[in-house]
Amino acid sequence: MRSRLLAAAAWLCACAIAAASFVATPASAEDTDPVVMTYEVYFGGLHVLSAEAELDRTDRRYRLVAQGETQGILDFFFSWRGNTESIGKFEAGGPVPARHRNHGYREDRVRKVALAYDGSGDVAAVLVEPPPDLEEVNALPDDAEIGTMDPLSVIAGLSESLTQGAACSGVFQVFDGRRRYDLTVTDKGTQNFEANDYSVFQGEARACGIEYELLGGDRKEKSKYVKTAHDRVVYVGRPLDEAPAIPVRAKIETDYGTVMAHLTSIAAGGKQLALKND
Repeated sequence: MRSRLLAAAAWLCACAIAAASFVATPASAEDTDPVVMTYEVYFGGLHVLSAEAELDRTDRRYRLVAQGETQGILDFFFSWRGNTESIGKFEAGGPVPARHRNHGYREDRVRKVALAYDGSGDVAAVLVEPPPDLEEVNALPDDAEIGTMDPLSVIAGLSESLTQGAACSGVFQVFDGRRRYDLTVTDKGTQNFEANDYSVFQGEARACGIEYELLGGDRKEKSKYVKTAHDRVVYVGRPLDEAPAIPVRAKIETDYGTVMAHLTSIAAGGKQLALKND
């Protein structure tokens, strides 16, 4: 039971980071210095995950990279590390992905996904290793990849809407190589955060509610901790004038504990904010 709880915590933390890592306003064409962010994630008050995200883009192209690994008691029972990357370009209609990859490592097991797109942003090739076990996961719908984007490119597209003054909202069709789901983002207004020992951010942030409907590729047997997850919210703020608006906090409520992700450092434009090490 404990290992199942910890596995669920890892899954929830991954959702928080995936949702939170890449909402950002676009840089100018000449501003190509990457923005580097680090996050620490807690579940039920326990430190369970560390993550780093890097955004490198101009007004035409983007590259989004994130990596994370388990910490503390979760690392003892469920050691995991992973990295993901998306590369693409911006056109009038929004982001056009070129390629996406996602690698996860647990003990001696490796899970790999690679998506390649044609010039129009349609999926041209899919590599999934190992292939899904249909005794454990639900089958993908026919032509699951049609009309979709990878999750990081979807968030890049959302950032464009935010930049143009739109609300934090939208419905997106997502395919990550293993799962097909519809992602719904809802604007929940703003919230003011005071200084604390967990985050470098203080001030006003916009709350973006995150919900999704799984359409295939998900596990048939779901943990009760995953089943009770609700109130998924990513808070977007601007801790540095030299940096765009970025995720500064993320929260997922469950009936058995709360997942919280905190921004612990940011570097951009020659400036840096970071928590002091005691």
